[in-house]
Amino acid sequence: MLNSIILGILTIVLALAFSLLHLAAAFAAMKQKNYSLGNKCILVGSCLTSLALAIFYFVPVATILLWIVGSSIVCYGAYWNGRQKGSLNISHHIVRVALAILITLLFILL
Repeated sequence: MLNSIILGILTIVLALAFSLLHLAAAFAAMKQKNYSLGNKCILVGSCLTSLALAIFYFVPVATILLWIVGSSIVCYGAYWNGRQKGSLNISHHIVRVALAILITLLFILL
């Protein structure tokens, strides 16, 4: 019982940090008038992941699906930004994808 509560809190904290940090990054880029496809993808994906967190306790299956779609869009947008700027940092993208997969697995375990 206690492990389930700790797992739930850990999942929500990690997912909230992932979602809100990408949302803040997208808004910061938009504020600087950088309306590239990558930044738009990060904005849309982080909005989807935020929506997934908002409906977590009401529709768990939709949460998992929205999270997978949203985090995939965020990862693609970040990859696209790096590719367009010519400064593709592979390790950064590997960490982002690994964190998204970890959070997805934690959602499935809940």
